[in-house]
Parts: sequence; structure tokens; C-alpha cells
Amino acid sequence: MPPKKLVYFGSPSFSAWILESIITLPPVQVAGVVTQPDRPTGRKQILSPSPVAQTAQKHSLPLFKPAKLDNAHLSHIRLLKPDIFLVASYGKIIPPDWLETPTVGTFNIHFSLLPKYRGALCISEAIKNQDPETGVTLMEMDKQLDHGPIIAQKKVVITFDDDIASLTTKLTQAAIQLLDNKLPEICAQKYTATPQDETKATYTPKTSSLTHQSAHIPWNTLWQAMEGTNATAVHALIRSLSPEPGAWTNTAGKEIKILKSSLEGAKLEIVQVQLQGKSPISWKQFTSGYNV
Repeated sequence: MPPKKLVYFGSPSFSAWILESIITLPPVQVAGVVTQPDRPTGRKQILSPSPVAQTAQKHSLPLFKPAKLDNAHLSHIRLLKPDIFLVASYGKIIPPDWLETPTVGTFNIHFSLLPKYRGALCISEAIKNQDPETGVTLMEMDKQLDHGPIIAQKKVVITFDDDIASLTTKLTQAAIQLLDNKLPEICAQKYTATPQDETKATYTPKTSSLTHQSAHIPWNTLWQAMEGTNATAVHALIRSLSPEPGAWTNTAGKEIKILKSSLEGAKLEIVQVQLQGKSPISWKQFTSGYNV
């Protein structure tokens, strides 16, 4: 059986890792890649392609960066004669006409155990809410947000040390394993999909709600956690904001970013901080130089 033609939709680094993993999978041929337009990045705001675009260019894959998913761009995608669309953190709502284009279907990798945590902030919410586990869901896509029938899920344990970066890495590895197992079934159209239980659906806040200002933790809250009040919850909150936008507070007349914390028994311990425009230092170094 010839490989199925797959068009991949994604943008950030972890999505690029997933794309890299499926390029060599025998049942599919990556016929094209759709990603976000180039955006200004870094301190100098240099216009740069997304990580997924960079991976596509490295492998000389047909690459599309539409500002809008309209019929004009869809006509170009249709020339690829796609069998499968696979979406992994693309960053735009995919219109119905696009969803219905592939002959086999449109599928999505989502980093939560749906129907829990529909939406973009699924990783940070799982950490903040002190969930013992989360996972990856492979699903059919429909017109509603993270709503389609579930094909398979893989659970991932959340440790007391996990932040967004480390948990994203674990979830990406789980997603790669899940696709390795399930893409052959999808290509052969021998998979089953189960509707989600709407009574258990929860939604994350919008991405726009995660800002520098919203990442502020009052010093009094941190001090009380260091004395043993709500330490676990505060530690979870700090990890759910790391590495970006980064939890921060004001103390000793300074704004400091809290890079790392830990739990010592029932008390919060601040491990590493950063002053604006300075290199990271230990909490011990900070308190030896400033009167907290």
C-alpha cells in the first residue's frame, strides 16, 4: 500500500520535534507543512521562521505560511491531494472547509487527557492545579475546540519538580510514541474513535490571560509559603509560570523573577532568582546582598 500523503500543521519547538519524528514513518509521506508566518523574535526583534518552518526547510518540504486560512490558500493545499491533516499546536482555528479536505481525515495531538483542559494553556493548568498526571490525546478534529472523538491517550506523571518546559518535553515524547503506534491504524482506516464525555469537559483560560502582570506573586504570599502556609500550591504556581512568563515578586525594593523553587517538608524554598537585566543567582546570594 503506498504511503498516505500527510500535511502537517504546527508552529512551536515541540511541534517541530513531532514533525521530525513522523517524517521517517513508513505509512505516511509528509507532502506539505503549514505553519504561522514569520514573527519578530529576540531582543532585536528579528523576523524569524517558526521552529516547524525551520524543520520543513531542513528537509526540503513544501512549506506554507498563510496569514489567513482562506480558500485561495486551500486551493494550493488541495493540489497536494492530501489524505491526512495532522495538527499539533498550529495556533489558528482551522475552518470547516479545511478540516474536510483530506480523504482520510483531520487529526489533532493535544497535551491533556481530554475532555479535561480544552484550550491552549493545558500544560500550565495541570501543573498549577497540582494534578498528579496529565497526558496526550490523539483525536479526530471537528468544528469545536478540542471536542472531537478520541482515538487514543497516553498518560504522563507530573512530578513536584516539573515546570512547563520539562513537562512539555515529557508530553512530546509521549506524543511521538502515540503517533508511532496509531498512525499506521489511521492510514489503514482501522482505528476507532470514542466521543468525549461533555459532562467532564473543562476549559483553560485564554492565552492572552498569561502575561507578566498576571505572573506576579505578592511577597507576603511567598513569605507565608516559606513559613509553611499553602507552600505546595505556591510551588505549583511558580512551576506553572516557568520558564515563561516567569513568576516574579517585589522584595527589598527590587523586582525579582523566581526561576526555581522547591519544597522542604511543608515549606517553600526559593532556589534561584534573577534581577532585571542581571544573570541568575541563588536565593542565598540574593539575601546576602539585600535586606529581605
